[in-house]
Amino acid sequence: MQKLKRFIFSRKFLVILRAFFQIGFFMAITVRFYTAGTVVYMLMMVFSVLIMVYLFERDDMNPAYKISWLIIMVILPVSGAVFYALWGDTKMTPGQRRYMADIMTRSGEMMHRDDVLIEQTAETNRNLARQMKYLQNVATAPPYKNTSVKYYKTGEKYFTDLLSDMKKAERSIFLQYFIIDQGYMWDSILQILIEKVARGVDVRVIYDGWGCIANFPQEYIKMLKKYGIQVCVFNDVKISRHIGDYLMLNHRDHRKIAVIDSTVGYSGGINIADEYINYTERFGVWKDTGFRLEGRAVWSLTATFLQTWEYTSGKKVDYSNYKPLYNKDTDGIVQPYTDTPIDKNNVCANAYLNIINSGQKYVYIATPYLVIDNEMLTALTMAAQSGVDVCIVVPGIPDKWYVYYATQSYYKTLLAAGVKIYEYTPGFVHAKMYVSDDIHAIVGGANTDYRSLYLNFENCCSFYGGSIINNVKTDFVEMFASSHKVTGEDVKNTSFGRRLCQIFFRILGPMM
Repeated sequence: MQKLKRFIFSRKFLVILRAFFQIGFFMAITVRFYTAGTVVYMLMMVFSVLIMVYLFERDDMNPAYKISWLIIMVILPVSGAVFYALWGDTKMTPGQRRYMADIMTRSGEMMHRDDVLIEQTAETNRNLARQMKYLQNVATAPPYKNTSVKYYKTGEKYFTDLLSDMKKAERSIFLQYFIIDQGYMWDSILQILIEKVARGVDVRVIYDGWGCIANFPQEYIKMLKKYGIQVCVFNDVKISRHIGDYLMLNHRDHRKIAVIDSTVGYSGGINIADEYINYTERFGVWKDTGFRLEGRAVWSLTATFLQTWEYTSGKKVDYSNYKPLYNKDTDGIVQPYTDTPIDKNNVCANAYLNIINSGQKYVYIATPYLVIDNEMLTALTMAAQSGVDVCIVVPGIPDKWYVYYATQSYYKTLLAAGVKIYEYTPGFVHAKMYVSDDIHAIVGGANTDYRSLYLNFENCCSFYGGSIINNVKTDFVEMFASSHKVTGEDVKNTSFGRRLCQIFFRILGPMM
């Protein structure tokens, strides 16, 4: 009873109530269009048909995403078209688009290309050089040496080192996370932030409005600001009179970045909430991974944070004030990169496809959600059919049952091609990482699903050579040993009702 009472008076309940009110209001208007008369109804139907024709003409939209919207518009011809007009594509007002373009242009000018390093890499491995060149040219993400790397196979050690580095901060602490939840992890960080602000350290926090929809009430934000902590919200979920506040609600800031003094940076799949460090249990053991950079490559993480800060705060930043202070010895090449739905380049998807298509011996993949399009499915099956050892680790205990059904819908095709699938028995895999041929790895925050690859703002890091490659591979081998290897018999024994659910949620996969 107490839990129900707390929920009813929580911010989450109020937001849900507002959402249902707005949906109900929207549906009422839609029904009104249906009953307003023949002329109005015909105009709305013409509008719907024009939207469908427009979708067919789109060459820069993922086909599966396109089909999902077409199905919705066939079932709901009027409201479906209006939903698409609002949220079915990358939407920004002209002012938002100009402002974002200005931010990306100014920050991009501060990123220095390293064509020499790419050419040197091409002399020994053209596939790695191709990935480097693609990320540098399309994502304005140069490769770096002079950067040390540390890999974390659990959130617990990541958290310990993060606290240690934050305690040493002298100039700045920047945090950008999709989820920040009140609890032991955040309280430990907050205590350090308060102490550092009192000593004149520049402390800034960005969180996603949807990811923290129930975590940070307005009173709590006011308290943080009273301490001197600067806080910005990416696309806050709220009732607004401005259409621009609604257009980008389908695009979330899914990045996880911590930067200390512009020279030490953390990223990966780990958010700031107690389950990520297994302080509390949700869905069994929470398996997550991350990495720590120190040196020149941290500049890319810093620039990513500052870009988002400019967009959310509306205040220009002098990027030159935040360059790394020193180099660190390294045994490999590091290339942090970001992806944005605004430019239609699908950087994260293409980086994953590059590592799959270039694999010669093996490609290992870990993802909490495997909801893929035909292009990714073809790449995985062709790699396996070509003799590459393709192994995918997914959760044994899912956090979203409907996405789990969509993931399982691909098992039959993948297994038939020779892809090996492992369900992590101890619990939930939230790690997002790829490794191939002992020379190339990607670790970051982008899931192998539509939302991460086509709709969200994401960040990852591509690693070439060095000890981190072996660390990631060893972590995979340990996960394989702790997982259930899915067999054709498992798929064959799937009940008819469950199979129907898998098909249904696969169709809706691009919308999840």
